[in-house]
Amino acid sequence: MRGLDFAERMLLVLSMLLAAGAVYPLWRSSAGGSGKSMAIAFFVLVVGALSASSLWLRPKAEVPINRPIEVHAAGYVGSKSCRSCHPGEHASWHESFHRTMTQVVSREAMAVEFERLELDWFGKKVVLEWRGDQLWTVFDRAGRRPAHVERPIEQLTGSHHLQVLWYSTGSGRELGPLPMCFKIEERIWIPLTTVFVLPPQFRDPPDPGSWNRSCVMCHTTDARPRVDIGRSDTEVSEFGISCEACHGPGQAHVAANHNPVRRLSQRALGEDDTITNPATLQPVRSAEVCGHCHSVSILKGQHFDSWRDHGSPFEPGDDLQRSHLVIGVEDREAPELRRELRKNPNFFRSSFWPDGQVRLSGREFSGLRKSPCYTHGDPARQIDCTSCHRMHSQDGSADWRDDQLRDGMRGNVACTQCHEKMATPEGLAAHTHHAPGSGGSNCYNCHMSYTSVGLMKASRSHAITSPDVAVELATGRPNACNQCHLDRTLQWTVEQLASSWQVERVPLSAEQREVAASVRWLLSGDAGQRMLAAWSYGWEPAQKASGSDWLAPYLARLLDDPYYVVRFNAQRSLRSLGDYGGVLVDYNFVADAGAQQRVVDEVTGLWQSRYAGGVRPEVLMAARGLSRGRFDQLYARRDDRLVYIAE
Repeated sequence: MRGLDFAERMLLVLSMLLAAGAVYPLWRSSAGGSGKSMAIAFFVLVVGALSASSLWLRPKAEVPINRPIEVHAAGYVGSKSCRSCHPGEHASWHESFHRTMTQVVSREAMAVEFERLELDWFGKKVVLEWRGDQLWTVFDRAGRRPAHVERPIEQLTGSHHLQVLWYSTGSGRELGPLPMCFKIEERIWIPLTTVFVLPPQFRDPPDPGSWNRSCVMCHTTDARPRVDIGRSDTEVSEFGISCEACHGPGQAHVAANHNPVRRLSQRALGEDDTITNPATLQPVRSAEVCGHCHSVSILKGQHFDSWRDHGSPFEPGDDLQRSHLVIGVEDREAPELRRELRKNPNFFRSSFWPDGQVRLSGREFSGLRKSPCYTHGDPARQIDCTSCHRMHSQDGSADWRDDQLRDGMRGNVACTQCHEKMATPEGLAAHTHHAPGSGGSNCYNCHMSYTSVGLMKASRSHAITSPDVAVELATGRPNACNQCHLDRTLQWTVEQLASSWQVERVPLSAEQREVAASVRWLLSGDAGQRMLAAWSYGWEPAQKASGSDWLAPYLARLLDDPYYVVRFNAQRSLRSLGDYGGVLVDYNFVADAGAQQRVVDEVTGLWQSRYAGGVRPEVLMAARGLSRGRFDQLYARRDDRLVYIAE
């Protein structure tokens, strides 16, 4: 009965009971029962037999041949097997974005309703249309495998920030990415490559097969890519990140707990050695459950050779380091990394800042494992992912779905659960030197600043560090103080850190002493720095700390930036200022740079007509507004080296 769902099993049990019920009157009739009882027995027996046979004789659903499929293997049984004993946990998981990371396409799973769309992919047409209940696409594919595509859309990735669509290429179970994706918050279709910090000439999406070779490993449960030259037969135990992704294969657990006495006794004791519970593991093993996907890592040795057929050997509770190289700055010469760099020379600089701190969102374990709170060696106070996050909601609220934080963890409780001295208002103020309730009194803002990039926005680093101007000078990574105090110079930051926290002063150039750090990032920085600056200019705590009346001309300057994701963040931050919606109504961040100049000029002109903030030399403001000469001088030195931050 393993292949039947709950309703089917209940129907089968009912059929058996009906058939058994027929035996009794038959037996009675053989001992002198009436003809009436025999008729009733015969009727019951027929109904029972028909009900049972319908389960076995009904036609089985055809196995799809043009997309990856779900096949339980190696002890995996699927999330449906968890529901009857763990209804609350199953319900909250079902509401999570983990579940909907990968879905078979359907009208219900789509984040937007339509019947037919003609989308503009850099001047080329991409058609999406429903043909009955099957979604199809028509477009001309570019790249290394150009072709005219008229194929069904089979799968979706994402349901929170973005939704990426995958079509069947017709080559086995191989999937190809649609060149356009749907940005859920803004309700717009955008070219897939504009989501990433990539040089503007990179317009073609990844080649067909990228989902089968790469995405499948973390966007499903128990992935088996089963790919090679000319072969694509991908299988998974379950689409999306399901129960067994965190708890391991459940077959032994389900079998052991068919016995209700055992099940209740184990639950009362809070232990069960037939399944893994990350909440009860030692901190390192627990964090590695998440780190299997939420890290920059590469399979080691023989595991790299076998992943195409068998996927990752890691199961929750294992030592991740046995099978994976979780990459850090010390691994530059590791053979696994050298092999990757031969294929992708941009791998290291796409994933890390020069000092090895991770710069990609979604790779939080790579940051956590370098943090003192994780490495200090005291297991009783060592943090792991469950110190702040919970995978199951208690109330199913939308806030929980967003980042799956435990109750109270949006504030300083995440830190003061260990750092008790800062739990009181007096202790917090003594440490932060900021007013209670201000952005600077929030531990996260100083120690987990927004220096990671992903999904077209900045994300908090999970490398728990302290602000240090020397680190910025060495790596180019914006420091936390100036991400909030946008109008302050590095010299101001050096003095604040030295006087309040005894951080050693470092020598600075004249420009670093005189011009606000954020102004230099935005005008003269590389694409990664410009993107973070554009995002920070729209961050509410930064606007409160720095004032917002001077921000518009800087954001306008980025509206025609060569990098689309920089433009997108400049536009989003401009909208947060409230006065430029009318000017931006026709702005399209994907349009050619030359077409954006009109909007740049209109925003700047509107701001100039309203500015009354007075002289502010650190942000290049003269009595009548912008010091255009100095502004243009810094912008002319824009760092145009190619930047790759491809997630």
